[in-house]
Amino acid sequence: MSAVLEQSRTFGTPECHRWRQGFFDALPTLAEDLAAGFVHVAKRHGNAAGNRWLRRNTQGLVDPGRIYRRFAPIAKDLERGAASLRRLERTTIEGIQAECAWLADVEKRLTVGGLNASHDDEALVRYAEAQARAVDDERQKLIGGIADYNRRRRHGLLPPPAPAITPRGKTLSARMADYQEQLADSRNPLTPPPVGIPLMAVFRFTYHPPMSLAVVDEIALKKARSRAAQHGIEPPARRSRTAVQLARLSCSLWWRRKLRRTAGRRLEQVQREAHRVHARAGIYCSDMTVERRRSQKVRNRALLETLEAINQDGQVYSLAELAELGLANADHRRAELMLRIRDTEAEARRLGHTGMFYTITAPSRFHPVLSRNARRNRKYDGSTPRDAQQHIQRLWSQARAKLAREGLGVYGIRVVEPHHDGTPHWHLLLWMQPGAEPRVTEILREYAEAEATDELFDRGGHKSTARFKPVRIDYSRGTAAGYVAKYVSKNINGEQFARDSVENDHQDRYGHELSDAAPRIEAWAATWGIRQFQFLGLPSVTVWREVRRLTEQQEEQLRQWEEATRPAPSVSETLGLIRQAANAGQWDLFMRLMGGPNAPRCDQPIKPWTLKRPDTSEPSFSHATGEEHRSIEARGRYGEPVKATWGLVVRDRRGRQAEYLTRLYRWEIRSRQRAAGRSGAGAAGDAWTRVTNCTGVDIAPRTPPPEVLAEQVARFEAWRQSDDVRAAEEDADLEARMVRAAAQRLFQPPAPPEPEESFPPELC
Repeated sequence: MSAVLEQSRTFGTPECHRWRQGFFDALPTLAEDLAAGFVHVAKRHGNAAGNRWLRRNTQGLVDPGRIYRRFAPIAKDLERGAASLRRLERTTIEGIQAECAWLADVEKRLTVGGLNASHDDEALVRYAEAQARAVDDERQKLIGGIADYNRRRRHGLLPPPAPAITPRGKTLSARMADYQEQLADSRNPLTPPPVGIPLMAVFRFTYHPPMSLAVVDEIALKKARSRAAQHGIEPPARRSRTAVQLARLSCSLWWRRKLRRTAGRRLEQVQREAHRVHARAGIYCSDMTVERRRSQKVRNRALLETLEAINQDGQVYSLAELAELGLANADHRRAELMLRIRDTEAEARRLGHTGMFYTITAPSRFHPVLSRNARRNRKYDGSTPRDAQQHIQRLWSQARAKLAREGLGVYGIRVVEPHHDGTPHWHLLLWMQPGAEPRVTEILREYAEAEATDELFDRGGHKSTARFKPVRIDYSRGTAAGYVAKYVSKNINGEQFARDSVENDHQDRYGHELSDAAPRIEAWAATWGIRQFQFLGLPSVTVWREVRRLTEQQEEQLRQWEEATRPAPSVSETLGLIRQAANAGQWDLFMRLMGGPNAPRCDQPIKPWTLKRPDTSEPSFSHATGEEHRSIEARGRYGEPVKATWGLVVRDRRGRQAEYLTRLYRWEIRSRQRAAGRSGAGAAGDAWTRVTNCTGVDIAPRTPPPEVLAEQVARFEAWRQSDDVRAAEEDADLEARMVRAAAQRLFQPPAPPEPEESFPPELC
C-alpha cells in the first residue's frame, strides 16, 4: 500500500476506512490520486468533508486500467491521450473527470455491438459471420412458426392485442407510476367475465391477418435493420425490395465490409482525439491506420492472384495482371489526371479564360490540434474528417447554386488533401470568363467565411487567408498544371519530376518526402471515404475511356458493327472525329468536339450506353414452389438487376443516334486452382523475343577474364551490402510472408461443426 493510502487511513473510524476502501478498490488506477485529494480536503476541513468530497467526485468515474487492458493494441495511445487531457484542466480532480469521461466514451465507441474494434481482422470476420447467421436463423425461426401461428389463428387461440396505454406525468418516474396503475386497473382479456355477465357483452372481435412468407420477410427485415442500427451500421436503402435487403443483411461479406469500415473510422477518430495524428506524431493519419490499409492491400493482392479471367479468344490473365493495366495502377491514374489538367488549361487559354486557384479550409472547430505548435485545440468539437468534408461540400453546393443563378460558369478540378491533423481542405483550380472572376471570388469568399468570423482576424486585427485564399494563375511564373502537379502527385503515389526553380519541391509543406506522405494520404482517403479528385464542368470521362477502347486493333470489329447496324454517315463521322482525338491523347480537342466547357450532358454528342446485363444460363429452380424462373436479366449477389456499360450512344446534330459496342471481350472469372491443367496466360501470354528462333539460339555460357570477373563480383557484393538493397529485401520478404499467410487464411477449410448434445425426452 502506498504512503498516501496509508495516510488516508489516519482519518476517521474503521467503518470510514472500509467505506473509502470500496471506492479505492473500484478504481485501483486512480486510488492514489483520489486518496491524495481526500487527504488534502480532510486536513483542512475534517474527515466528514473529505468523505463527502470523495463520494461527490467519484460519481461517473471509470477505471482507466480496465479500459487499457480491454483495448490492449492501442493502450499506449489511450494513456497518452488521457494524460494530455488531464493536463489541460485546472485541478487534478477535474483532469481525472475529463480523462474518465473521454475513456468511457471511447469504450462505448470502440464496442461495435459485441465486437471489440481493436481486435484483429480474423475476429472481425468471425463476428461478421455470426451476425449474418443470426439474421438468417431469426428468419428461419419465423418461417418455422408459420404453420403453428395459422393453426392457432383458425382456432381462435391468439390473444387480442394489449390496449394502448398513454402514461401521464411530468417526470419519468411519474409516467412510470401512472402506467403501472393503468395496467393494474385494466381488464385481462383472457380472464373470463364474472358470473352473470354474458360473454358476448365483453367480447370484442379482433382480426388477425394470416401469416405468410411475405409477412415473415417483413418481420425479419425489421429485426435485421434494428440489429444493423445497434452496430452503428447504416442498413440497406428502403427503396430496395425486401428480398434484396434481407439478402444483404444475411450476407457475411456485407457485414464484414460494413464492420471494417465502421471499426476503422472509429479507431482512427480515437487516435485523432488521443493526439496521435499531427505533424509531430503520425502525420495525416495514425500508424495503425496505415498498417491496416497495408494489410488490406495484401489481402486484396492475394485474392487477385488466386483468380483469373478468360475471354472468348482463350486469353487467360490473372486479375492482378489486369488490375495493373487499368486505373488501379497509380502511375496510370496520375498520368490521366495530368493529361486532362494540362489540356483543359490549353483549351482555356485558347478561349481566353482566366484561371484562379482557390484554397478553402474548414473552421477551427474541425481541427483537433493547432497548426503552429501541434498542441490541442480547445475549440475542437469532436468532428471527424468526414464531417469536415461534408461541411465544405455543403458550402460548395451553396456557392455553385448561386453561381448558376447568376449565370456564372466555372470549370476545372477540385483536389482534396488533409492537413497534418487529418482535417481535409480543398484546392480548386477553376477557369472562367475574365469579367466573371471578381464576382466568383466574392461568392466563394462569402460562403467560405460565413461561419466563425472571429477566426478571420489575427491578434493584430489583420484579416487572415487561412479560411479562404484566392490566387490568380500567373503564366509568367508557371502553368496551371504546375500549380496542381504537386498536389496530384502527393495524393496518389508521390512520384514526380521535381521542379528546379522550386525549393524543396520533393517535400510536402511539413518537410516530409512526397513518396513517404503519399501512402499515408491514400490510407486517410480510403478510411474516411473521401473522393480526392473531381473535375467540374468538363465532358464525361467515361465517354473518353470507352472511346479509347476502340483502338486500331478493333478496326475490323468496328467495321463489322457498322455494317450490321447501319448508322447514319454523320453519326459515324462524329464518332470517328472524337475517336481520333481520344486515341491521340488530345483531351482539349475531345472537349471541343463534345461541346466545350460547361456543355449540358443532354447536348453532348456521345453518352455511355448502359443496359441491364443479360444472363443466358440455365433457368433458376425454386425448391419452395417447384417452379422454374426464366429471365434474361442477370442478377447480382443480392438479387438486384445488374447494370453495365456496353458501349456508346452517338448522336449527330440532327438528333439521329446509334449505339456502338465497345466491350468486345466477354470475360469469365474463375479460380486458378480450379482451372483444369492451365498455367500461364495462354496464347496471349507467350513470351515474345527480339531474336529469331528459326535457326536456334546460342546459349553457350561465356567466361570473362579473371580481372573482369573479380571486378564484377566486387561491384555485386557492394551492391548487395547497400542499405537500399537490404531494406528492399526485408520489405519484399515481409510482404511475401503476409501474402502467403493471407492466401492460406483465404482457402483454409472451415472448422468442422461441433456435435450437438442429445438428451432423452424425459430429461428435457
